[in-house]
Amino acid sequence: MSRPVEIPAGFRELTESSGFAGANGPWYEKVEGGRVIRGFRPGPQHANKLGIVHGGMLAAFLDSAMGTAVFHALDRHAVTMRLSLDYLGPGRLGDWLQAEGEVVGQDGQVAQVRGRLYGLRHEVLTGIGSFALLSRHRR
Repeated sequence: MSRPVEIPAGFRELTESSGFAGANGPWYEKVEGGRVIRGFRPGPQHANKLGIVHGGMLAAFLDSAMGTAVFHALDRHAVTMRLSLDYLGPGRLGDWLQAEGEVVGQDGQVAQVRGRLYGLRHEVLTGIGSFALLSRHRR
């Protein structure tokens, strides 16, 4: 029997998700102290053959959180230009994982973002990325 999914207080499900996020969710989000935190509880569909969360899934989730940080901080949509990652520990199935990004610089065309993905017990992934800022008219 599987345990019920317990979502930490303050998180709301991203019901408007589509595409990759919609297919790999549910994903959750909360705004706390001026920062956006994304969370999810990985299931068997996120596993690699070793029974831990696939590194590509972890990378995509952190990338999404970092892009959300750009939108929240600069009110601009952005797309990833470059993403450099360091895997620090495994993502375990059933654990609550959360990710957040912080805009550390921008020049009007490109934002530099630092991100981290972590569980309750340990850091999982850190990254730094460059995000191309899209036109304010593009939605």
